[in-house]
Amino acid sequence: MTEPVLTKEGQEILDEMLSKRPPIMRKSRNEKYLRSLGLLMNERGLKRADRELAIEAVKMIESKGIEPTFMMWENPAKFKRLLVDPQNDLEAYFALPIQVKRWERPPVAPTKPPEEMKVLAFSTSPRKRGNTDVLIDETIRGVQDAGAKVEKFMLTKMKIGYCIGCRRCREKDRPAFCAQKDDMTDIYPKIVESDAIIIGFPIYSARECAQLSTFIDRWDCIGRFDPPKRAMVIGTWGLPTIDTYDYVIEYIMLYLNAHGVQAVEAISACGFEGILHGFDENRKATILRYPEELKKAYESGKSLVSE
Repeated sequence: MTEPVLTKEGQEILDEMLSKRPPIMRKSRNEKYLRSLGLLMNERGLKRADRELAIEAVKMIESKGIEPTFMMWENPAKFKRLLVDPQNDLEAYFALPIQVKRWERPPVAPTKPPEEMKVLAFSTSPRKRGNTDVLIDETIRGVQDAGAKVEKFMLTKMKIGYCIGCRRCREKDRPAFCAQKDDMTDIYPKIVESDAIIIGFPIYSARECAQLSTFIDRWDCIGRFDPPKRAMVIGTWGLPTIDTYDYVIEYIMLYLNAHGVQAVEAISACGFEGILHGFDENRKATILRYPEELKKAYESGKSLVSE
């Protein structure tokens, strides 16, 4: 495949995107851009790549985490309305589209009736009664209404140390879960004895929050025991597009899957950025203003233990 020919405007898009990358990444990233451009041009019988095609090619390579850049290029007025004005104006802030997405659920039936199930809920948010925590509580309400028992943990209130990489947790004959002695010592057996877990976390910088990262780093020992069979994942973020950080939620689900835990429910929630940072004037989570969106978390909780 010959190297694609771009218009001036198309080349400017590639150059601007490359300028946002450290020099050590630019050559390999440019090769990927050009390859995706070549495939698109070949598919459509085009001789030159214009600005719009260059943006499409970049989108094929980059994660949705840089959605604001694409929005700024394609719709500057929308970019201003959704990402600039809410940082400075209360009316624009409260006009943000708060959205909750319940991921499509696979047909996986529980192995026990709900009234026999034990569920653990882990809130990794540093904000008590923030949007993440409220969504978790609504999920818990659904679990309880279905008949299951739930125990909730606020990880920011617990002493959980970093994994130190000693690898003693991989020793097959070792009876203990982890060499470290902290609050994880009591959590490990509860995880193993549970039938399902709920993990909720905010995304502040295009990845899972630090509290969740520390928590799952301590999961290596779980593989030597019998883990819970199913899970629900809840992710929240500020950007006003509902699929921006799907890849982060997918990563957490893949991580759980690698430890024998199948995610059968997932919730994404977005639009919690702006001048009050996801709260209203009374410091209450803005998701509370959207009962129909909250209902999706409640229904997911019921489904987690009953379908």
